[in-house]
Amino acid sequence: MANKDGRPPVENPKQSVLGVRVTLEDHERIKKYAAEHHKTISQVVLDGLDLLYNKEETEK
Repeated sequence: MANKDGRPPVENPKQSVLGVRVTLEDHERIKKYAAEHHKTISQVVLDGLDLLYNKEETEK
């Protein structure tokens, strides 16, 4: 019988961890933005990456 506990598998699991050093001011800005928009810090950073890629694509 298979174990039914735990999370179900996802199609594209997040397996890499990224660490970034920021100033205290930048950290507070990111935390404040994330809280105001009901997002995690990781979601805010990934959204920023998407914005950069989209901006680059529109400039071509």
